[in-house]
Amino acid sequence: MNLKIINNKINPIKDRIGFILSFIIVFSVCIFFTGCGPKVAIRRDYDFSNVVRVGVLKFDSSQVQFLSSYDPGNAVADEFVFQLIDRGIKVIERSRIENIIEEHNLWKSGNIDPATIKEMGKILGVDALIMGTVTRYIEDKKERIYIKDDNGDLKEEIFLVEAEVGISARMVDVVTGEVVWAGTYVYDSFYTESAIRQAVSGILDSLKKIWFFDDKAKNRL
Repeated sequence: MNLKIINNKINPIKDRIGFILSFIIVFSVCIFFTGCGPKVAIRRDYDFSNVVRVGVLKFDSSQVQFLSSYDPGNAVADEFVFQLIDRGIKVIERSRIENIIEEHNLWKSGNIDPATIKEMGKILGVDALIMGTVTRYIEDKKERIYIKDDNGDLKEEIFLVEAEVGISARMVDVVTGEVVWAGTYVYDSFYTESAIRQAVSGILDSLKKIWFFDDKAKNRL
């Protein structure tokens, strides 16, 4: 955590100006942190109603840097599982997928081909697999700034926090081995968890009324 102390002359007028400027900056940052919309490609001739049960693989995180104790690839995959279940989709346990991959020596190189996808589909009993890559990952961080008044007293404290997460996801049909849906999204937020949550949500929203509905597809259960 960085600490900065700035000497500055402050009077009531400057206080007001500072307050107004702070409000404008915070408001602008809040708008900026909503992120740009996701880019999505969907096979319009594909019948998503046939996809009832899916598996979510760990997202490849080899392109980004992160602490050894926290793998964003697992965090993104877990968020997909949570949100898919919340939307009424049946999802198999991720630990089972990992065990199958290890037992059958699948996906050794980190790359997965159509033949492997078909084999995994048969073993796991799923209709499709969701996988992808963490393309960008900047953890949230805090910086404290203290401003000194004429008396040398600390007048103000500002917290600056930023996080950015980029995700590239795709859904693959286990029968044909073809990609039927793909999406990418980079989201900025004040916290890492929030950036992951909003990025996943933004990508999945593209499948509303195509795969699931606003009522969380209760008719599927």
